[in-house]
Amino acid sequence: MKHLIKHIAAHFKTETDALELEPIRHGTRQRHNVCRLRLGSKYYLLKQHDITAPVVAAGQTPSQIEANVLTLLYDNGCRVPQLVWKSEHHHALLLEWCGESTLDALAQRDEKSAQSLTPLLLTILQEVCNIETCFTTHAAQLAPDVFRFNAEATLQDLLARGKKVVGYLSHLSDRPMSSIEERTFTDAWDVFSTRLQDAPTTLGSLDNNARNIVIRGKFPFFIDFASIGWNWQEMRLVQLLNSIGAFLVSPSETGNFVSLLDRELVNTYAEWVSTHREPCSPDEVATRVDGHHLLFYLSVIDQLLRAIAQPDATESRMLLEAWGDPQKRFRSAITNMTGTRLSDDVYTHRIREIITDFST
Repeated sequence: MKHLIKHIAAHFKTETDALELEPIRHGTRQRHNVCRLRLGSKYYLLKQHDITAPVVAAGQTPSQIEANVLTLLYDNGCRVPQLVWKSEHHHALLLEWCGESTLDALAQRDEKSAQSLTPLLLTILQEVCNIETCFTTHAAQLAPDVFRFNAEATLQDLLARGKKVVGYLSHLSDRPMSSIEERTFTDAWDVFSTRLQDAPTTLGSLDNNARNIVIRGKFPFFIDFASIGWNWQEMRLVQLLNSIGAFLVSPSETGNFVSLLDRELVNTYAEWVSTHREPCSPDEVATRVDGHHLLFYLSVIDQLLRAIAQPDATESRMLLEAWGDPQKRFRSAITNMTGTRLSDDVYTHRIREIITDFST
């Protein structure tokens, strides 16, 4: 990114020698398209997008989309980095420095004391709702930046894969499902699937994970808005508040999946949705979050099984390099899936109990 220094120096009306680029690491890897820029005692984040072609019908590139979205969110009081400088020609953004401690890394460090994170998680949850409100309020303004993301088809695929995973786990078990249990599971899965598919979608980021929440002091900042579209907000919440821990440790020190969601957080979110978004009961919203949480870990197991089945495939090698020991990861996913109950929904709980019965 050294070729950008002269342009940034001109923006700050200073000499190029006054600016210094410093690498940023993500666990065991150095980030290739972001770095920290130092000017005197001040720091900034410099980001250059890899994709330079237009990605939406209106012709915007990821850099242009992210600049538009960040500016809108920042101007409306959301906790995102301020845009300091941009170059559409170089597809580069210079942003306020918000630190490099991510929620993903924090969750991995404090895995056994998640309760200590509760105040921070409640603040993050409030900000998730603030960002949702901003997207909803300015949906018309953001329309040219919206990806044609088929949320319905994506969810249908996840549900189909998730159902197959349950069947596969049963097949591998010493105590596979009986024919009566299979009918019970199918009936519960049909209700479970219909509920998730019938829920309304909202406009927001399409890249949601705990690594995209940066912690500075006591405050979270949300980053990475290069792709936005319509999706289920309950799915976003689950993606944001489950730590994957990819590349954070070496393969010999494999991390676990860490779920940061609990009843308090889910109930707080459900009350907000019922008050501000749609006229439904908080129990219904909590059930959706619970369902997406269960489906999230079924998807994780699906990815692991496919990687183990085809270890030489490029995607498999990348996943196993990022996640490490697949057996440990598999056990962690099962534990999070069967041990986390975020609602009182009888159908979601029935599915979870069936999986628990042949997974123990």
